[in-house]
Amino acid sequence: MNPGRYNISVVQGTTFQLSPSWLIDNLPVDLTGYTADMQVRDVSNNLIVELSTANGKIVIVPALGQINLALTPTQTAAGTLPAGNYNYALNLTDSASNVYQILQGAFIVTASVVQ
Repeated sequence: MNPGRYNISVVQGTTFQLSPSWLIDNLPVDLTGYTADMQVRDVSNNLIVELSTANGKIVIVPALGQINLALTPTQTAAGTLPAGNYNYALNLTDSASNVYQILQGAFIVTASVVQ
């Protein structure tokens, strides 16, 4: 399976929310028992931010095949999330420890004009 490609833009100090769904033949995949992890990394492979079901920044809606990603304004603030161009990947892991990368792309963080 090839992951989908989607570029994300975040403005520092604002709420970030994204709710992709995993569909096969236009039908949602039942994500019961799945966990999710999304890592954002710089070109040197340093971890910039991680969202996961374990840290509460991802919530899965199993019957809809939906993965709700969220960061608060505090979590995207300039002192926490540096402005820059990064890469990310979103992985889902099922109860048998099979890992599926369903989404990847650029993760662009821009400084807020409003201070």
